Amino acid sequence: MGQAAIRTDQDQSGIVIRPVSTVLGAEIIGADLSRLPTTPEFERYRDALHTYKVLAFRDQDMTKDDLVAFSQLWGPLGEHIMPGAVRDGRTDINVMSNAGPDGKPNGKHTDVTAKRWHTDRSYMPVPAMASFLYGVEVPLKDGDTLFVNAAMAYDALSDEMKRRIDGLQAIHWVEHSRRDGGVALATDYELKKAPPVKHPLAKTHPATGRKAIYCGCHAWKIEGWSEEDSRPLLNELIAHATQDRFIYRHKWLRRDLVIWDNRCTLHAATDFDTKNHLRVLYRTIVL
Repeated sequence: MGQAAIRTDQDQSGIVIRPVSTVLGAEIIGADLSRLPTTPEFERYRDALHTYKVLAFRDQDMTKDDLVAFSQLWGPLGEHIMPGAVRDGRTDINVMSNAGPDGKPNGKHTDVTAKRWHTDRSYMPVPAMASFLYGVEVPLKDGDTLFVNAAMAYDALSDEMKRRIDGLQAIHWVEHSRRDGGVALATDYELKKAPPVKHPLAKTHPATGRKAIYCGCHAWKIEGWSEEDSRPLLNELIAHATQDRFIYRHKWLRRDLVIWDNRCTLHAATDFDTKNHLRVLYRTIVL
């Protein structure tokens, strides 16, 4: 089942919501998120997120506090627990940057672990509803973010596979995610905050009622199965969901604010020239 036909939506305020693909995603032009939206504006954005799953607010001029204030309209913020995520003592916002002490690119990717397919914080007892990423500085080319319409991917499963995964729970665990990603193992604080937690493999969206494939690199094993027995099915679902026909590639523009619904999408970062281009992002998570 595909996305609805592409149709531009413009209201009396002049704010335009324009779909960017037939898979998922819409850009919003004319909004000013340095001020809090009115109730009708916010309801329009919320409905657009349910419809398009990924929203790109173009040409925003936002401070960290602006981003936090806008994010809090959607729900309580999640604490950033990854090592290095906290800057200036703030756990409500994460600064992702490849700028060195001299302000120049340091040659490091802003988040190596994010290059794997995942849905944010699925290893937490209360996972992420939505993620907010603001592009303070973005590379002139590359550094795109890939998004999967996991509801469309679920719809495209065979009836036999739907029956097989409906009712199954996958256990997500931060320790597995770090180990599998070949990066530093989870800290004691992360392990305390994020013990193994289970979520449905086919998750029903509370607003739309549609089911979506809910797994990704944080999924460790299926409840009641061994890790060895679980891996083939989890890998098969991820491979199915990440086919090109379910993917939208977001090409960043400076001052984009991108929001995505983690309950019905997967996403992955891509590489860019980390030695010659800056990438500085502000990130918040809504539970």
